[in-house]
Amino acid sequence: MRSLAHQVDAELVILDPALPLGHLAPSLGIPYAVIAHGAEVALPGRLPVAKHLLRRVLLGAEFVISAGGYPAAEALRAAGKPIETVVIPPGVDGCRFAPLSSAAVIGQHRERLGLGDGPVIVGLSRLVPRKGFDRTIAAVAALRSEFPDIQLVIGGTGRDESRLERIANKADLPVRFLGRIEESELPFIYGVADVFVMPCRSRWAGLEQEGFGIVFLEAAASGVPQVAGLSGGSHEAVVDGVTGYVINDPKESGAIADAIHSILASPSRRSEMSQRSRERVESSLSYDILAEQLRAALS
Repeated sequence: MRSLAHQVDAELVILDPALPLGHLAPSLGIPYAVIAHGAEVALPGRLPVAKHLLRRVLLGAEFVISAGGYPAAEALRAAGKPIETVVIPPGVDGCRFAPLSSAAVIGQHRERLGLGDGPVIVGLSRLVPRKGFDRTIAAVAALRSEFPDIQLVIGGTGRDESRLERIANKADLPVRFLGRIEESELPFIYGVADVFVMPCRSRWAGLEQEGFGIVFLEAAASGVPQVAGLSGGSHEAVVDGVTGYVINDPKESGAIADAIHSILASPSRRSEMSQRSRERVESSLSYDILAEQLRAALS
């Protein structure tokens, strides 16, 4: 890395993640910055030996580029004193992820995916416990009395998949588990959804949290209201009451069900959240806008 930096006559090296790459920073002989996403700062920041190494890396950096307020706070906690921080959130490709063009197109893709005309709830992520899909299943099952044709689609793979399948079977809820989704298919999976739900939650006394939640931005760009759990930086990805809802206690499936119901039961509310979601992406979360923010930070 040092050879490459000198080869291109670098004036600044940006390190990601902070550890272990940051451990090499003193040997570079070049000013450096680090990127903080979330867990890669929060976890070592709570472990004695790793915290010492991380603190040295952070204090030696010219500045920290943080994906949001949550990782910025974790970096400050680990550093133990004020550090220069620039917050630049993750972005989303608003051309790739966009609302499907018409009800007919939505219907075509629903049919292709084996879905009916009823409300479609979508959740996409790695299937691990902190993503909260067990509570999503319980919430959607509770809504069947009012929305008998409601459909739940869960995409992704992970160690929690078999447990989620058992929970769905026990709830007698037909859930479409899509497994690994090709990148080319993602815009259409979001596009057929009425609501995107991932009630992420913190685990292990805060060692596991949601750094930000790019899936919420992809749903927003697709014009789909989002329901998130309050964990880490998720409340920065979803604007509560504007682009969707943030559930304060994401372990409470009843609260998740209420949020989904609020959106499905009011077409005008869903339409407003859809529009506000897309507007937010276009006005502040496009790659062009964020690239300009990064350029300004580096100048």
